[in-house]
Parts: sequence; structure tokens; C-alpha cells
Amino acid sequence: MYAGVAHDILIMAGGANFPENLPWEGGKKHYSDQVFYMLHDESQKAEIKQFTGSLPQPMAYGASINFEDGIILIGGENESGLLRDVLFLKPDLASNRFLIESLPNLPWQMSYLSAVKIGKTLYVQGSTEEKKAVFLSLDLKKKNGFWNQLPVYPGPARTNAGMVIQTDGESEKIYLLGGRQKRENGVSDVFSDIFSFDPGSMKWKKEGKMQDEKGVEIKRSAHTLLAAGSGHILIIGGLEPEPFNTLERLGKELQNEKLSQEKLDSLVKLRDKLLINHSGFNKEVLAYHTVTGTWTRLEDLPFSPPANSILISNQNDYFLISGEISPGIRSPWIQKLKLRSDQSFGSLNYTILGLYLGILVLIGFWVSKKQHNVSDFFKAGGRVPWWAAGISVFGTQLSAITFMAIPSKTFATDWTLFFLLMTIIMVSPLIIAWFLPFYRRMNLTTAYEYLEMRYNSTVRIMGSSIYIILQLGRLGIVLLLPSLALSTVTGIEVELCILLMGILSIVYTVLGGIEAVIWTDVIQVGVLLGGALICLILMFFTGNISWLDIKTLAIESGKTQVFDWSLDFSGTAIWVVLLGGLASNIVQYGSDQTVIQRYLTTKDEKTAAKGITAGAWMALPSALIFFSIGTALYLFYLKNPQELSPVVQNTDSIFPWYIVTQLPDGVSGLLIAAVFAAAMSSLDSSMNSVATVITTDFYQQIRLKKLLPINELGFARTVTIIIGSIGTALAVWMANMGIPSLWDQFNMLIGLFAGGLGGIFLVGILSSSVNGKGATYGLLGSALIQVLVKYYSPLSIHLYALTGLISAMTLTWILSRFFTDPHQKSKTQYTLSALNNKVRKSSISKTQTENPLTV
Repeated sequence: MYAGVAHDILIMAGGANFPENLPWEGGKKHYSDQVFYMLHDESQKAEIKQFTGSLPQPMAYGASINFEDGIILIGGENESGLLRDVLFLKPDLASNRFLIESLPNLPWQMSYLSAVKIGKTLYVQGSTEEKKAVFLSLDLKKKNGFWNQLPVYPGPARTNAGMVIQTDGESEKIYLLGGRQKRENGVSDVFSDIFSFDPGSMKWKKEGKMQDEKGVEIKRSAHTLLAAGSGHILIIGGLEPEPFNTLERLGKELQNEKLSQEKLDSLVKLRDKLLINHSGFNKEVLAYHTVTGTWTRLEDLPFSPPANSILISNQNDYFLISGEISPGIRSPWIQKLKLRSDQSFGSLNYTILGLYLGILVLIGFWVSKKQHNVSDFFKAGGRVPWWAAGISVFGTQLSAITFMAIPSKTFATDWTLFFLLMTIIMVSPLIIAWFLPFYRRMNLTTAYEYLEMRYNSTVRIMGSSIYIILQLGRLGIVLLLPSLALSTVTGIEVELCILLMGILSIVYTVLGGIEAVIWTDVIQVGVLLGGALICLILMFFTGNISWLDIKTLAIESGKTQVFDWSLDFSGTAIWVVLLGGLASNIVQYGSDQTVIQRYLTTKDEKTAAKGITAGAWMALPSALIFFSIGTALYLFYLKNPQELSPVVQNTDSIFPWYIVTQLPDGVSGLLIAAVFAAAMSSLDSSMNSVATVITTDFYQQIRLKKLLPINELGFARTVTIIIGSIGTALAVWMANMGIPSLWDQFNMLIGLFAGGLGGIFLVGILSSSVNGKGATYGLLGSALIQVLVKYYSPLSIHLYALTGLISAMTLTWILSRFFTDPHQKSKTQYTLSALNNKVRKSSISKTQTENPLTV
């Protein structure tokens, strides 16, 4: 049949069977033109209903793809032969009917083909009647489009192959597994080979052969594939060479008209015996991991899966529909499958996690006694030691996503992003020399106060607004993504994880302000780095990973590559990493209130500089630890593939999965607490900083006009609660809607403005010829350029900060030439050269006063 999901209902169309007699008993194959759908009532009981109307013609043995509000039926066959038709079926439950829209026909008639979809592009693989391999694509965004012929895989033509989309750790690839092709003698070659296709480079790669868990080659056709978890492809059922090839040979021999009756009867008896005694197809479920290239066997299915079946995903359920359960017999069943794990977190781990979270709240109560005004709430009254401020800056940048993402990225790829983290060490002297003097000597509370001094109030409001919107979106992601991973490995519901982190962070941030945030950050960084270091040590001592393994497996496989010297600016070449990292850190440390607020909490400029330096240098040991963990994870799961479960839904969950499944109770509880720590460290920082910006850049300006009462501390605490609640609610909503990827895209689009915001800061500091209108239009123009860069250029995402920084600086400088500012001269005092001149004059004046004879 053809099958898919539209409007959350399961749709099934066409198909074929033998309604009267089995094929070797003279039964005639019937092709169907009916369309059915499955609904669930309030008790979740399934009900099958038939649509009114029928397909334009009977169809079966084609491919089907979900697309927006319907399913696409591709090729197939019926009584008249093979088909080229491509139809778009759109259901209408209200009228119990469906609409059919014709799409461009295939260039050839094909059946037993495979199809997948990436975005709005269809990819189809099959074989023509002349046994020519075919690989096609159709872009559905283009009206009146046509099928493009793409390069074919480096192997024999085939039908009945499995095709699926899965990531290889770097990007999505199309994987083609197995299949068969009938030779001239009527007997089919059944294949075991695996190919991957990169839609970006338009190149195929041979990945190896299908194997069982013992490494024995297996050949399959008409099997069902499922892309599961962070890199697994599950192979379900299908035909093996025997007894399939034997039945083909018998069928060919029975066509020989010269056979004697005795020989004919003997062959018929042998054929019927094989068919009648057929035990069904293989029940085993094999799993191939695209990153490690390893094979494992999962729990067998409790039934014989049908060949030529369709596996449809709908939320967390998988439906196995139609197919052939034994020769000539079609399956009338819809089987529902689930991926599950019996992994539990354990009472000791829960106790450790609960104690840790309780300590954070107690810190909030302890610090709350020192909160008397907004200066205490936002700047800690200048009481924070430089080392604590530096650790807090580091902890703010190292979120839970980073805690999980660096090891997972290294597990999937290599060390080429190592120097991305090192660029903060290179940038910190510039931050201390260029940005720090302005924020400290002008006694600023937010970075955006400088924008009004240097430009005008409009630019300040734009900068503050961009920051607030960016942080609101970030709050939801920082809560949701770790919660998804924690839910997978601990069994705690996603919503409960979100509420735990969200509510507790709100409590201690409201009570203790920035001082509570910084001191909890200090504890959280200690737990995070200490736990990660313990984990790394245990991985090497308990995971049977020797230095010989590192040399032969990691180094030779390229997993420890640090430098990519290519001139490819779409990947992770060293030029991309360095340029992108330098720009990104200039933007974050120079214009991001979350970071800047940390170095405003120390007693003076000198101690703030020491804090920035300390936080920057902490990147080195942390990077070494987390990148090493990623390599160790790869080596462990390469040697123990059965330990990596397909229930691990994304690569970022691999490190937490290892923690819970491989480390002793207590240690795993501490490390999961570290994931909570990293998430909450980013969360509390964003809440307090957004409250600071709203209070300072908006509330105080309105209060000065006597439109609001004077209670800044109360207002700041109220805003903190509101911001934290909004972020927590966003995360819960996204979890229920199942659309984290959509919000990733939203945050990336908003984040494109951050580079431009850093650009107008930097050009304002360095140039005396720019003005407010030039900055306003420069920022808007930079945002437009950033959107064009994202959608119409192959540039790596790591370069977005650089393109935003440069475009905003350039446009602001050029556009300022077309506008005049009557206060331009007075505002040049807020440039770096003016500030340095003032310092030099002050130094000379001091020297003259102290020692006039020398002068």
C-alpha cells in the first residue's frame, strides 16, 4: 500500500492482494483504488474508516511520502503495467473525501522504488525496466518543476532497497541499504551494501555492508527501515536470499515446456512444500549506527514482520502497515511499535540531585540579606571578588547545551572546533583595553547606556530591545534542550525537568540578585568541571580504553584532527574557527549584558580585568576535558555498540546517557546535577540581566518622567519573576508542541542581530565620525545582510558573528556620512582615543602637581 500521516491521522491507499486463491493455485492479483484512514477515539481505540471516492486508477508497489497536509504517491504498478504517475492526496475529514493533485510524472515507469524527503525536495531511487539505476529529485517549492537526474550510487541497479534519512554526526545524509535485481536467468542478486548520499556535495559514499551483531554479512531486500535516535538505522524484516532464490529457480524451471510430467510434478511438489512450510520473514531487528559504523541486535519482534511493508512515524509511535507476511499472503494488520528503555535513575541519584538543588536555594536566602537597593541587586554593591566574577563569566557562557554539545560534537566529528573555544583567550586583552574602560569609568549599569551616550536614545532602545528578545528566546531553549536529554536518561518527565530548573532559578535569583547568581555560578562551575573531570578519569579506567586504542582507533580514524587547512568557508576550517570565534567573543564580551554585568560587580577596573582574564583562561582546561570526553565516548561505543540505545533521541543526549548507564550510582547523580547546574547557570544569568536592562533602560526612563512610582528594587524583582516565568512557560509549550527545531531557527534569526549590535558598539568606540542615524540604519542594514548570508550563501554558521560585526561597522561608518548630528562633537568624548587622551592629560597633570621641577 501507500501510507502516510496528515492532520495527525493515518492514511492508507491502494495496494494489492490475492483475494481468491494463492498465486501458485491460479489466484489472480487484485489491485486496489480504495483509500482508508485510521482514527482514535477518547479511549485511544483505533477505528478504520474508508474515504468516499477512489484513486484515479488502482495502484500498488510504489513509494509514499508525507508532505504538509497530505501524502504523495509515487510510481508503482497495476494490471496494465508499471506507472509513472505522481499524485498528491489531500484528505478532507469534514466531507469524508480527498482531493488528488497531479505532480510531474517520473521520467520512467517504475515500481518497488524507494523515496525520502529533505525539506521540500523529494528523492527517489529505483530501477527502470531496462535495469538501469535511477536516482531523481523533485523540488516542490518550484511550480511546474521537473524531476532532476542525480548521480547514482556506485553499485548495481536495484529495486526493493531501503532508503532513509539519518545524520552522520555532521549533516543529514540519505542512506541506501540492500535491495535486489533479477538477472537474465530469472534469479535475483540480493545485496548487502550500504551507500550514503550527501545532498550538499551531491556525492555518494560506500559505507560498507549490512551485518549481524557478530559481524556476519547479511543480504536483505524488501526490508523496512527506521531512522531512530541520534544516528541509528533500524532494519526490520525483509527477504533473505533463501528460500527466495530457490523459489525463483523453481519458477524458472517450471516454465520449461520440455519438462516431463514426472519432473514437473516433482518440481511443483518441492515448490509447494517450500511455500506451505514458509515460516514467515525474519523477526530480528538490527541496528546500524552511522557515526561508529557498528551493528547491534535489538529485541526481536513478537511477530513476523511483513516484507514490502511501510513504517510510518506519528509522534512517538511507529505503525507497520500492510506488506507480505508469507508468499502470496498479505497482512491485514496495522502493528504499533514503540522504542523503549528500562533504564532507571535510582534513589541515590535522586537524593544527590535533590540536595544539590536545595543548596542553590539556600544560597539565595543567604545572599538576600545583603539586598537593599538596585545597586546591590544588579551590581552586588561592588562586593564580588575578581575570581568569583571570572568564574561566573565562564559559567554563563558554558550552558548545559555546551556541556552536552561539545562531547557529542567531538563524538560525531573531531577536534576542529577546539580553537573556537580558545579565541576568548586571544580576545580578552582587547575587551580589557577597548570595552572595559567605558563600562567602569562611566559607572554604567547596562551596556546599552553607552549607546545613548555615544549615539542617541533610539539606538539605546534598539540595542536593549534586541537583547531582551534574544534572551527570551534563549531562555526557552536553554531550559528545553537539556530537559529533553535529562528526560531520556533519567525518566523524569520533560515538563517536570523544566519546572524544577525554572522555578528554583527564579527563587534564588529573585532573593539574591546578581550576587546570588554569581555565587551559585561558582558552585555550579565547580560541580560541572569537577564532575566532568571525574567522568573522564572513570571512562579511561573503567571503560577499557588504552593508549593503544586511542592511537589505532581515534587518531587513525581522524577523530583527533584539530586543524583543517582547507579554504572551505562553509565548514570548520581553521580560518572559519578563528575568525568566527574572535568575532563572536568580541560581540559577547563587548555588547552582551549577560557577560558585561559580571565585570561591573567587582570593586574597580583592575579587579574586573583580572576577572575577565581568569574567566577566559578557564576555557583551556574545560575545552581539553570536554573534547577528550567526546573522543572517549566514540572509543567506548565503537567497542561496545550494544550500550548505545536508539532511544537516545539526539546526539546531545549521548553524554548524559553514558553518565546514567555506565557510571556508578552517586557519581551519575552528581554529573546529572552538573547538567542541571549548567542549565540553571545560563538561566539565572539571563533572568537577572534582562531584569537589569528593563529596569535601567526602560523603567528608570519612564520613572524620571514621573509616570511610575519609585520602587526600583521591587520592580526589578517583579520583572525577574515575570521573565523567568515566561521562559519556563515557553519551554513547556515547546515541549508539548514538539517543535524545538522551529525555535532553534527563530533563535538563530534573532541571533543574527547580535553580530550587528556588537558592530555598532565597536565602531562607536573606535571611530569619532559615526553618529546615531548612521548606527540606526547600519544596524538595520546589517540585519538584512545577515538574512541574505544565511539563506543565500554557503558560509558556515560560525562566521555569522563576523559578517554581522563587519557589515554593521561598515554600514554605520558609510551611512553616517549622509547624516549630521548637532551634538557630534560632544559625543566624540566617548571614543577610545578621547578616553586615552583624557587619561594621558590626567596623568601629566598629576605629575606636574606632584613634581613641578621635573616638568
